[in-house]
Amino acid sequence: MDKFTISPIPELIFGAGTIKNLTKIIINRSFKDIAVITGGNSFVNSVFWQDLSDSFIADGINFYHYKSTGETTPETVDGIVQKLKIRNIDAVVAIGGGTALDTGKAVSAMLCMDGSIVDYLEGVGCKVPTGKRKPLICIPTTSGTGSEATKNAVITKIGKNGYKKSLRHNGYIPDTVIIDPELIKSCPLSLTIATGMDAVTQLLESYVSTKASPFTDQLALYGLKLAGRSLPRLVENPGDIDARAEMAYASYLSGITLANAGLGVVHGAASVLGSLRFIPHGVVCGTLLGSATEIIIEKLSNSNNSVNIESLKKFSEAGAALTGNKTMNTEDSCSNLIKILNTWVDNYGISRLSEYDFTENDLIDSSKKIGLKNTPCTLDFEEILRIISVRL
Repeated sequence: MDKFTISPIPELIFGAGTIKNLTKIIINRSFKDIAVITGGNSFVNSVFWQDLSDSFIADGINFYHYKSTGETTPETVDGIVQKLKIRNIDAVVAIGGGTALDTGKAVSAMLCMDGSIVDYLEGVGCKVPTGKRKPLICIPTTSGTGSEATKNAVITKIGKNGYKKSLRHNGYIPDTVIIDPELIKSCPLSLTIATGMDAVTQLLESYVSTKASPFTDQLALYGLKLAGRSLPRLVENPGDIDARAEMAYASYLSGITLANAGLGVVHGAASVLGSLRFIPHGVVCGTLLGSATEIIIEKLSNSNNSVNIESLKKFSEAGAALTGNKTMNTEDSCSNLIKILNTWVDNYGISRLSEYDFTENDLIDSSKKIGLKNTPCTLDFEEILRIISVRL
């Protein structure tokens, strides 16, 4: 076995109704003043928020509530931090989708550092994150980003000179994660599909990654199995709480595997395209995953060296896990994987890039900037352009 290293994993509290543990956790850890970061209005308008805020008040917990919507921007993070630094905040609680969780992680870190978050972003700033942060509890209300289990917060600036870059350090992995499928039950179908495809992308890309390990392989395969049987059920019945639980756990596993094995060209494309236009991350991943998988498998199949054969075997195993069909040979299972990914894109109505005003010239320019990350084969400009042009 090759050498590998595994980052810390958050404490996980999982199951229906576990949101009720939050106040007790805060009291047991002697937190008196907390910042609560949520998304837009979905959670805040729910009975869960009302019950939670009532319990905070009843137990003498001071909380300062901020919303983060759209993408997590430097301005959002810096603005919240500026307001909180005049208070003696004990901890940060982030409740919501990827934006709220990333904002919460970034705020908890920046409360312990000076300057703007831009100064500490990979490939943008010139300062190195310290890894120090305020205690952090993350509670996802969508199933897809896996942000609750990762060591980075993705920060976005959209525009011609925009970027999607990370504030990253092992120290930024949350202390505790609460996954309560009841909070995710009312997630809109379009968001359920987009975030679900994000989780599938992360599980597949980390499984076939050049930095994968036996540890991440087992988690990724199990996550693909859960996603493969729960996502179609949620499309048919969004209120299926068991399917919600399985998809939420698959998303959590995808966060662990991406943090430790890395990702591939689909996420390389998502970073570039997501910095150019406002397009949901899960939509980019979902719409490109089938074409990327097909072109990578095609490239691997053109060479019979041992490394490529092993990568094809992993794609085959991923196909078996996602579809539940373990009886096929490698070639047929790879074809089955491509088929189900493309079928989901077509049947689930995942948007095309043109719906977000991308043009052919945009894709040509973007293809020159897209990195392969840990893709198991080399792709040239033309192949990357093919991947992102299929769904224009």
